[in-house]
Amino acid sequence: MRWRLACLGSLLLPELALDPFRGGLVPTLWHPLGTDDLGRDALLRLALAAVRSLGFASACALLALALGLLTAWRGQRWLGTWSALRSLPPLLFLLPLAAVLGGLSALPLGLLLGLLISPHLEPALRARLQHFRHSPAWAAERTLGATGASTLRRWAPWGWQQAAALFPSAWLSALWGEATLSTLGLGPGPGHDSLGRLLAEELPRLGSDPSPLGWAALLTVLGLAWTSSLPLRP
Repeated sequence: MRWRLACLGSLLLPELALDPFRGGLVPTLWHPLGTDDLGRDALLRLALAAVRSLGFASACALLALALGLLTAWRGQRWLGTWSALRSLPPLLFLLPLAAVLGGLSALPLGLLLGLLISPHLEPALRARLQHFRHSPAWAAERTLGATGASTLRRWAPWGWQQAAALFPSAWLSALWGEATLSTLGLGPGPGHDSLGRLLAEELPRLGSDPSPLGWAALLTVLGLAWTSSLPLRP
């Protein structure tokens, strides 16, 4: 979890400088993957796009976990609604909305992804919280007349530890949601470089143009998919 959260800082990184007169250079010692059409070093652009995608997914996952904890703790009367939302994949909502609006910028997309991922986290979080609510520790809190604020201060670290175990799945859902929309041309615009945008630009060229940046971006995405399937400690 820590290395994913470390990528949050990448959302504040500046854009690479443009140099159109050096666009389309072939790979050299100074530019191992060449340069793109706007003169940006392809390797640096790939690295920046990757960490930005990871940071964006981390922000969405944190929001989804916070909303999931809130609904699991206070949303008992809305269990039927959460169950209905869980039966539908988030992209079923995002794709038509993005198509109607002509694309989604980074901030609305992040908020929507967090909102749509949270119902899928709610059952596991509710099961963990219900176990606590039926424990002697919770009964003692109620018997001694502890206020809601004091209970929150005492048990918030434990609650977050329970939620942290679900962070990788929320992170992966947000990462592929953003990449899918960007690849389809419905995600954030050119101001938000990401792995999805790289794939949208480079994949059509792979059949006719030996694009080192395209192959590197594709291998990076496949590598992320493989490593994310491995069991990791939170």
